[in-house]
Amino acid sequence: SNAFPNAFTPDGDGTNDVFKPLFQCPVTDYRLEVYNRWGQKVYETTDAGQGWDGRDAPSDVYVWKLTFRDVQSGSTLQQEQGELT
Repeated sequence: SNAFPNAFTPDGDGTNDVFKPLFQCPVTDYRLEVYNRWGQKVYETTDAGQGWDGRDAPSDVYVWKLTFRDVQSGSTLQQEQGELT
C-alpha cells in the first residue's frame, strides 16, 4: 500500500519538510500536481523523487493530484487525489 501524507511542515527542520507520496514499489509515468484553493497550479513534477517544499506558499489547504503506473500491477494508469495542509 502507498502512503499519501496530508500535512507537512516546510520549516527546514528535516522532518516532514517536503510533501511527496511514498511508494512501496517502482512507478512510471509519474506526475504530481498541487493546486491552491482557487484551482491555480502551484507545483508540478514528473520526478517521483522530488517533493513540494511549499516554501513560497502561504499556509493553507491545497489539493494534490497524482497519476502514475505501478510497475508490478501492469499498465493501468492510476490516479489519486487528496487535500494537503
